[in-house]
Amino acid sequence: MTWNSPKDAMPWVGLYVGASSLICTLAMAADVFQGFRQWKLWFPCRFFTINAASITLIAVSMKLPVDLTTDMTSYNEQDAKNLGIVFLFTMLANFLPSLGGMDDKELFTNIIALGILIITIIVNIGIQTTTQLVLADVVVIMSIIIFLLLWPFWVALTVPTSRRVLELQYMELHKLTLNLQEIKFSSTELIHHVKKYWMMAETGNPQFVLACSPFCSASGLICSCFAAASILRLMILFGEKSNFWYGKSDYKWSINVILTMQLIGILVGSIAPILRCITAITYFNLSKEWSINHLNMFNIEKHWTQRLRQWKSIHIHSHIPGRRCKMFFHNVKSLILNFCIVLQITVVVICKTICLVPRTFMILFFLGCYFCNSLLKRFKEESNASNTNVRSEIEEYIGYVLQIEDEAKLSNRLLRNMLRSITKLLHESEEKQPRNLIKFLEKSTGFNGVAEFDNDQVLPFYHEETHNCWSLVAVTLTAIAIALPNIANGHVKGLLASMSEGLQFVRHIEETLDANDDLVKAKKTARRVRTEVEVYCSWLQLDLQKKARKGKTSKEILRWLGDEAVHIVIEFKRCKNRSVDDSLHKFIAASSMYRISQTILLHCNEQEDWPTNEELFEWISSMIADILCACFTNLPRVITLKCHHEAIEKREESIRTAARLLGKSKCILNILEGRQLPNLDPDSMASIDKWHALAKRQIPNGSACSRGIQPASSSPNESVIVTII
Repeated sequence: MTWNSPKDAMPWVGLYVGASSLICTLAMAADVFQGFRQWKLWFPCRFFTINAASITLIAVSMKLPVDLTTDMTSYNEQDAKNLGIVFLFTMLANFLPSLGGMDDKELFTNIIALGILIITIIVNIGIQTTTQLVLADVVVIMSIIIFLLLWPFWVALTVPTSRRVLELQYMELHKLTLNLQEIKFSSTELIHHVKKYWMMAETGNPQFVLACSPFCSASGLICSCFAAASILRLMILFGEKSNFWYGKSDYKWSINVILTMQLIGILVGSIAPILRCITAITYFNLSKEWSINHLNMFNIEKHWTQRLRQWKSIHIHSHIPGRRCKMFFHNVKSLILNFCIVLQITVVVICKTICLVPRTFMILFFLGCYFCNSLLKRFKEESNASNTNVRSEIEEYIGYVLQIEDEAKLSNRLLRNMLRSITKLLHESEEKQPRNLIKFLEKSTGFNGVAEFDNDQVLPFYHEETHNCWSLVAVTLTAIAIALPNIANGHVKGLLASMSEGLQFVRHIEETLDANDDLVKAKKTARRVRTEVEVYCSWLQLDLQKKARKGKTSKEILRWLGDEAVHIVIEFKRCKNRSVDDSLHKFIAASSMYRISQTILLHCNEQEDWPTNEELFEWISSMIADILCACFTNLPRVITLKCHHEAIEKREESIRTAARLLGKSKCILNILEGRQLPNLDPDSMASIDKWHALAKRQIPNGSACSRGIQPASSSPNESVIVTII
């Protein structure tokens, strides 16, 4: 493809603009789909949010409105320019709620970036409009454009205050809930705890608060007008199919491609704002106070202007010399902020005035429903009887609702939907019970395995040996078990399937409760070794089952594993660069393998007869089950901690994780509910080393080995080890 001049490339530039518009449309469609899927008709912004990527896409999509050099005098070209502004406002209306999910720094950065783009667009449009229209028309058109395009900046001024109010309310309820909460194995109590925090997270979501605000409601009404006009324009465009691939400007056929993409984008992008406008009204109880407050558009709540008033009261310690200069500076600052406050109040009044139309219709609709219900008392009584349990549940959790305006009480329908969504998630998670793991845990009768997996008579090779973690011990024992010879393939598969399910819970526990650097290294090692054991039945690239198939006895397998661990530790000792990640993980895994394999050798040597392969496999399996049960005693605490998250925008997903964990672990909690726990504080219960140290003293026969350690083999490596130590 060759171009004789830059003008020849313009159709492909137009195609690039159309592709950018399509990507924005797909992102808005994804948010709509996600909102319907989760039955959140206020449509939180997840895919199409204000960030560097979306601002870049918007800038590319606005190529036509800011183009000052290309001659675009025909009807289609001018229509495409005007349509770009409508498409821009539709995109801005879509991601308005996303501003609530940003902290002050992120909000400031994104608003500045968006502001530069918006100002550039406004200036370019102003230049084009001034050259084509009379002054009066220019003033009117530019005023409307500026009012629409600066919408996100008025919203951004309210976000910090709204977040602060919601955060204060949340922390008060969080402290109250913690004081009342006692960690138990009762799944019913944990479900109540999850629902309390779910209610706080959902109603305290800044995106939800913005989606129900007059700004979003007014933008939805405006978008409905744009969507109706877009439908008519699409009909006209496709009615002229013969001229679709022709254009008079340099953009040629790509003009109609841009028109089509942006018209579709306006239609798709209008869905969320329009439904936000409708649902925001139905989300509040229709009361006298609510009606008066919202029908009186001149009633401006404090949080709309509080941020500006705070800036006005702040004294800036400037280096301006002289009292009069400082006075002049502060007077100018106050004048500018007063103007901004008046402008903010004006925008809020305009938005409330626009919202009067749907709210008036909604009030009339509810009045009609009231009279209809009075004629259908029997139906109403039956409905009340069927919803008694639902209403009682709403009353139980209504005290955990967060809201900025005290008069605007959320409707029971909204609260019922919120509770229904978390209840549905809990039920779906309960259906995904780890059946292999539950069956495997039946082998556990106590917590003796925590004492049996390690013996103090097995001396460490190296003084830098790290601490144990739950997952590393469980994976190492699993590797030893599957290496035993002549074990039925079904038993091996069952053990691996149970461990795969169990380690998912262990990972949640370790990530939530363990913060020690040594344990972080051990957990990373466990994840690496786990993949090898589960997928390849190998340990540090040693084929476990291939060695077992060579006619070796279980004693020889244990000695072989111990010797291989010795080689790795010696190699690490000789390595000068010990910070190498791979070498360190091998050392940690080998240290664990050596101690555990030698402990099992000691245990078997104490028996009158060496146990059979099946007996040894079952004993190791029961030891793993005991260790997992001890680890799972931390589940109630983990679920409780995951219900709370410091970042306000991450609370909902954190509670979803807690709900999934609770649903999947319901049977596990029932297994542990009747067991007597050791005398350990909550922090110590998270550490397998603390359990092991306590178990040796308190659990009968906790230390299974009583004789001194014997060499695992008479290989020449042992003399080397003694020399190094």
